[in-house]
Formats: sequence, structure tokens, C-alpha cells
Amino acid sequence: MKNTVLARAGLALVMAAALASCGGGGSKYTIGGVVYGLQYGPLVLTTNGMEASVQPNPANTAAEVKDVTYAFPNQLEYGDVYNVILKQVTDASGNVTIQQPPHQICGPASNSRTSDTAGRLSVISADFVCQLVAPTIGGKVKGLGAGTLVLNNGSDSLVSIPAPTPAATPPADIAYVFPVAVTYNRTYGVTVQTNPAGYTCTVANATGTMGDDPVSNIDVTCVANPT
Repeated sequence: MKNTVLARAGLALVMAAALASCGGGGSKYTIGGVVYGLQYGPLVLTTNGMEASVQPNPANTAAEVKDVTYAFPNQLEYGDVYNVILKQVTDASGNVTIQQPPHQICGPASNSRTSDTAGRLSVISADFVCQLVAPTIGGKVKGLGAGTLVLNNGSDSLVSIPAPTPAATPPADIAYVFPVAVTYNRTYGVTVQTNPAGYTCTVANATGTMGDDPVSNIDVTCVANPT
């Protein structure tokens, strides 16, 4: 009997040690993590009735965006289920939108445990990654009756715009969009790289600084050269 009692006591100690090693038992757990790339704030995260308002690292520079650590104010009990998400806002019509930080889009980092059960791991790390928005730029081409117009926005972004077919008089307007988006707060400058044969084209609203929304008023007017 004495050996049986000792064996059970030893087994209990082993089980307690195993629970402690994986975070089990009566422990409490803080939900936190790292936000990468946050330049504008706040990023508001929610879980289990709590909110965490994450601000950019004050040490950010133009050359380097530093990581930000965060933690929710209250701890979870062992076995509590959590799901860390960006705050959602419901308007008067019942439409739900995700509240992103200004000028950025954020989401869970790769392999991050933003949703799990407290105690499965000894540390809860719900990490997020943020990137600056990058809208598109474009507009309409007017008067292009033949050939192909080539526009550029810097040296690495070109768009070729062929005349519409079948030809019409006057030529139909042609909508275009550059294939490479422009990151928030970057400048853009659209110029004609190659005029279509027999035409001279000019660009309106060609330059600007990128905001949060797509730009669609960079219009091009093409006029047939005198014969």
C-alpha cells in the first residue's frame, strides 16, 4: 500500500510538471504581441471584451519603421478561447467595417496565433503586420483614333493604350490604369513616353502626391498631326 501511495504521488508530480511546462493549471495569460510596420495610429485590436490601442513607435524614422509591442489590459484564465481581430464598427444601416489605422492596411502576421486557447502555449503572441495603402492611378484617353499610346510613371511603370477597334468618329474615350500602384504619400508624374503614329498627346493632372484613394483623373488628349 505504501508503494502504491508513493507511486500515485509521483505520478501527480509528473502530471503537474507537464501541465506547468505547457502552460496548464491555474495560470493566467496575457494576450499580446508585436505589430510590424505601423506608421500611423492607432491600430485598435479587440478580444474577449477588451481593446488594445496600439500607437506607432516614436523612434520611427523615414528610413526605418520600428516594431511595436502591445498587450491587452486583462489576463485570461487557462482554457479561455481568444480571437484577436481589428476593431469592427457597425453603422446605422448595420454595415460592418474593419477599423484600419490611417493610411494603412493591417492583418495577422504569417504563422501568428491570433486565435487559440489560453494555455496551449506558455506565451500568447498575436502578431500583426501593417502596410501603407497603395492605390492605383489612371484616367481616360480622348481622341485616339489609331496606333498605340505609351505612358509612364517613372522608369518602372508603363502602360500601353491601343486605339479602340472598330474605329469610330469621334474616337471613343479609353479608360486606363497603371499596372503598378503608388504607395501612400509618394509622388507620381505621368508623361507620354511614346506618341501614337500620327498623333500628339498631352497629359492633364499629371503630377501629385498619393493619398488614400485611387486617382482617376489623369486624362490624356490626343490630337491628329496636320497632314
